[in-house]
Amino acid sequence: MGVNMYAEAGSEPVAVVGPGAVGLALAARLAIEGHPVTLCGRPGAEPLRHIELTDHQGTRTVAVDWQDDPAHLGPFRWVVVATKLHQSDAARAWLERLVGPDTMVVVAQNGVEHRERVAPHATADQVAPVLVHFNAERQGRAGVAIRQDGTGLVAGDDAPGCRARPLLERTGLGVRVAADFTTAAWHKLMVNAVANPVTALTSRRVEVFRDPSVRNVAAAMLGEVAAVGRAEGARLPDGAVDDVLAWIDARPSGAGSSMLADRLAGRPMEHDGLLGAVVRRARTHGTSVPLCTAVLALVAALDEAAR
Repeated sequence: MGVNMYAEAGSEPVAVVGPGAVGLALAARLAIEGHPVTLCGRPGAEPLRHIELTDHQGTRTVAVDWQDDPAHLGPFRWVVVATKLHQSDAARAWLERLVGPDTMVVVAQNGVEHRERVAPHATADQVAPVLVHFNAERQGRAGVAIRQDGTGLVAGDDAPGCRARPLLERTGLGVRVAADFTTAAWHKLMVNAVANPVTALTSRRVEVFRDPSVRNVAAAMLGEVAAVGRAEGARLPDGAVDDVLAWIDARPSGAGSSMLADRLAGRPMEHDGLLGAVVRRARTHGTSVPLCTAVLALVAALDEAAR
C-alpha cells in the first residue's frame, strides 16, 4: 500500500494504532464520517472488524479494517497513536511501516512526551500531540461508550496542530486549539500524575481524596508536579493545586482512574509515562520531587508484582 493522497481529510484512510477505549472511540467517529479506518492491533489478537459506539446519539455499529501484522501495510497519510504509554514499543513497530515522508501522526495519549514516544519514526513537524478530554469506556471486546462535558480534544496552534485540526474536527468531539499547549499538557498531567497512582495504590476511587491524610499527600505531590511544569515553561497559576483538587472533588461518586482500572484487571499500568515523566523532567532541572519519586517507586513495584 502506498501513501494515500486525497484532496481533503474527509476522504483519506486513517490507521489507528492501539484499539483501546480512546482508539476505538476515535476510530468509530472517523469511520462514521466516511474515513476508511484500519485498526492496528496486537499480533494474534481476535480480529475486530466492527465497533459498537455509544454516545449522545445512541448506539451505532461501524465497520473497520483490522490488521495485526505491520508487514502487511505501507505508509498512510494519517496515523493516530492511541496506545497506553507503556505500549510505546508496540506502537513504534507499527510506525516503522505506517510513517512515510507525507504522513501526519496524531498522538492522542496522556503525558507530555508525545513527540519523544514516536521518534525516530516521525519527525517533530510530522507529529501533532493531542490531549484527550472526553471519557471513553470499553464495553466488551467491540464496544466503546463516549461521555464528555465540553471540548473533547485539545491541539496546539503550531504547524502540526493546524495540519491535524481538520481530521480532529471530523471526530465531532470538539477541538480546542491551545495557544500555550505546554501549559495545557502540564495542567492535565497534574491530574493524571497524582489521581491515577493514588487510586491505583489504594485500590479506591476518587473518594479516597476526602481522607485528610491522603489529601495532604496529594496536595504535596501536585505542588511538586506544578514546580516541574513551571520549570518546563508551563504557566501554572499559584492556585493550580487547589484547582486540581476541586476538579477531583467534582468527579461523580464512584469515579475511578485508568490506572486503577488496569490494576484491578491485572494489566500493566502507565505509571512511567505519567509520574515517571515528572520525575525525569525534574532531574533535568535539578528540581526536588521526593514524594513523586517515592510514589513512583511504590507503583512500579506494585506493577512488577502483578506481572
